[in-house]
Amino acid sequence: MSKFEEIDVNKVMELLKNNALLIDVRSKESYVKEHIKGAINIPVNEIENRLNEIPKDRPVVVYCTNVNCTASLSAAQKLTSLGYSNVYRFVGGLQEWKSANLPTESG
Repeated sequence: MSKFEEIDVNKVMELLKNNALLIDVRSKESYVKEHIKGAINIPVNEIENRLNEIPKDRPVVVYCTNVNCTASLSAAQKLTSLGYSNVYRFVGGLQEWKSANLPTESG
């Protein structure tokens, strides 16, 4: 059973330079309101049905709102149990990203 790694904003930036896929696992409503620039939205409860959108040959970073949000934890556990080996959980999520003054978008 592979394990995912819990990472901070600096590691996220490094992974994004290496073609990582960034997945916002919050609800569609939250995603539309604001998300990390470039992230796609796959709510945690839809992961199993949307595996075709998640490549196994790239690093996958999942995040949600902040350190208290457990959706990214569930998503990371699901992906690793489904055979994904390059899974990272951005623990601080959107809140840590914004604290670092990094770009977000809406819509």
